Amino acid sequence: MEAGWVPQRRDRDAEREVDEHEVKLWSDSLDLDREHDELHKVSESDDEVGRGPAGGSVKSTLWVILMTLSTLNGRRLLRGAFAFYFTLLIQLGAYSTVAVTLLLAQLRKLWTKPPKIKEGNSRFETLLIGFRILLSSSIASLGMLCGAQALLRCPNLPVLAMLPIVTYVFDSFLMRLAYVLRIVPRDQSISARKTYKIITVLLCAFPPVLFDYRLNIRGLLFALAGFALCSISRVAANFGPRIESKGSKTWESPLRVYLLAGMPPMIFAGIATSNFENVTAATHISGAWSLAHSLQNLGPGVLLHIFFSSAMNSAYPFTSQVHVGGALEEPTESATDAVASTMQAGFWTVVFGVLGQEMVFIDWIQVISFTLVYVVCVGPTQIGYYPPRLLNLITWLFRRRQLALHAEPWQFSFFLATTTTTFAILISCNAMFWVDTVAYDRNLRTWLEPSNPLLDTLYRAPNLRSFDVIIAHSEGDSIETIAHLVETFTSHPFIIGLNTRVIVYSKDPTFNMTESTAQSIKGLFGGDFSVQTLRNTGGVTATFLHHILYSWAFMPVQTLFLSTNTTDALTLPLHAQRLTDYFLPMEFPLPDALPKTGFLNLGGQESCWCGACFDSFGWEDSFHLIPSMWSAARPGSPTCESVLLTYGNHFIASAARIRGVKKDVWEMLYDGLVNEDMGNAWAHKKEKMPLRLAGEEGQGRYAEGEVYGRPDSLVRPYLGLTVERLWGVLLQCSRPEIAWGCPSLEVGWRSGGRREDCGCVE
Repeated sequence: MEAGWVPQRRDRDAEREVDEHEVKLWSDSLDLDREHDELHKVSESDDEVGRGPAGGSVKSTLWVILMTLSTLNGRRLLRGAFAFYFTLLIQLGAYSTVAVTLLLAQLRKLWTKPPKIKEGNSRFETLLIGFRILLSSSIASLGMLCGAQALLRCPNLPVLAMLPIVTYVFDSFLMRLAYVLRIVPRDQSISARKTYKIITVLLCAFPPVLFDYRLNIRGLLFALAGFALCSISRVAANFGPRIESKGSKTWESPLRVYLLAGMPPMIFAGIATSNFENVTAATHISGAWSLAHSLQNLGPGVLLHIFFSSAMNSAYPFTSQVHVGGALEEPTESATDAVASTMQAGFWTVVFGVLGQEMVFIDWIQVISFTLVYVVCVGPTQIGYYPPRLLNLITWLFRRRQLALHAEPWQFSFFLATTTTTFAILISCNAMFWVDTVAYDRNLRTWLEPSNPLLDTLYRAPNLRSFDVIIAHSEGDSIETIAHLVETFTSHPFIIGLNTRVIVYSKDPTFNMTESTAQSIKGLFGGDFSVQTLRNTGGVTATFLHHILYSWAFMPVQTLFLSTNTTDALTLPLHAQRLTDYFLPMEFPLPDALPKTGFLNLGGQESCWCGACFDSFGWEDSFHLIPSMWSAARPGSPTCESVLLTYGNHFIASAARIRGVKKDVWEMLYDGLVNEDMGNAWAHKKEKMPLRLAGEEGQGRYAEGEVYGRPDSLVRPYLGLTVERLWGVLLQCSRPEIAWGCPSLEVGWRSGGRREDCGCVE
């Protein structure tokens, strides 16, 4: 089939029976066909002639602004413990606004003369249009929820902001598939001349993901699912025969269409809210917002839904009218404008996002891939007009007369090459400089960790190259978990050559230690091995504190602390790999004179503000221990701002760091955890517990399996959750280099990484 729009032909009988009005419509259709053909011919030679001086529309500029603001607001609120409720708030706001507008419009009609009603669509056509709207909106609402989950789960916002352009790749594949299957009308071009853009986007989408050292697989899958569902919704909106508008154009009213299309997102978001959200807490939080705060949080998202029916972190909503496919293949100015708007929204999201709580580096390969997609898909022709548009913007700011845009000289080959190259260099260098230098240096000022930690340099371990492996066995955990921990870490190449001792502390009352059990746990390990039982109080952290206090006088050079409570078959290899990548064992014969690991957390980490610390799991520092423990571990630095939280109770610590903190501090924490007088113990006082709202039981962070899913008790005190997150603070390893540079457990190592990225070396 030739490129261009090909209208459907009528038979001769129909042509004889058409009236004068229908002949005029047919003539207009042929004129439109010629215009499309001419436009396509121009697009084929756009490198030499160009599309003209027309710039991005006001509509696309508004979309870029609203998309950037709504994505950043959504990121901030979703990462602040809103799971689905924020998306429902946006739907409620947008739906209510349009409903009120429609009501006012209907009231206005009471004072106006009703128009003459013309013949409208048939009942079948009306039902088909309504079904299309409902089906498309239902699919898009699922994509919206997937997008919200991606914003919630993806640690690396810059990489996530680079990916919405992939939506147009899904558009191309799915629309072509629908065309082949005759699901959509076959009156458009199927030329493959712009396929190179699809290939470019596909190839350039891999480097940002592959070099994402904070990659979260589930977050990535949610993002891709959201993009794919958005494309499927467009296919659903176009399936079946093409229906021409007639009569009163009831279905063409944007207000009525939005009210119909707004029902599925409301229903889906409502179901998700009731099933997954802490509605009580979310209502309490949103109810405390002032009007200005509500407008700031919800305004951009509501306007984005009303004007564009777009969700957060998505591509510009574009439906092809000339070509079967997406905006990447459409040979029109509006398609290029859609691609440019999508890329620009991603760029501004990266620029402003890193000024918040985003602490990630980006790689040159990621930035170059993003820039290459922009240059190839937007094209040198459009980029060539950027200098005169910039000059016009400057003259407009100074209230001077703007210059008319002409093709000459901006579309000459020399200017096109120069402008495109300069644009690519400026975008790439500025993005790298802004994220990796400006944002990093700005955040660096909030980390007040002293450069020289307070270490016990006078202590000498009784045995050279001594190394302890401490395993805390909790009630209900299997014996096989202990055996897997012993086998995995005692056979590790970095540990197997050390003078290793394994100590298992069990708090399981049903644990029966026999010779066969001991042998099954010990396995092939030939070193010193012992098992001790403790009272089931205080949890895992109390076990570690017990060992620290017990071995204070004969502590080895380095100690590995492990817990069976947070170990499974999936995470155990990740913990072992983290040790392989970042552990520096002591050297012989002078372990204290050569670099070695002082602290290394084998689990995940997260940063927070010292004064009011909370994390993405719903935990909060209700005991207000972080400021006091910070100053207790660093007497010379009593104040703190940004701190690093640790997860999992898997870490390595040196004796110099453990003993660098006063023994009284460890004793105070241990006594608070194991004190059985819950009525008088400070660790169980009601005012120290996290605030639970009326009706919040079983919701959100208090649901079964969540951070506060079980009540505070001697077996599992809430204080233990706080101490678990305090190991880095207590052991003076709360550094910005770790917050910014440490990869996720799934990735393990980042390009250009160092062993100091995830731990502290002394």
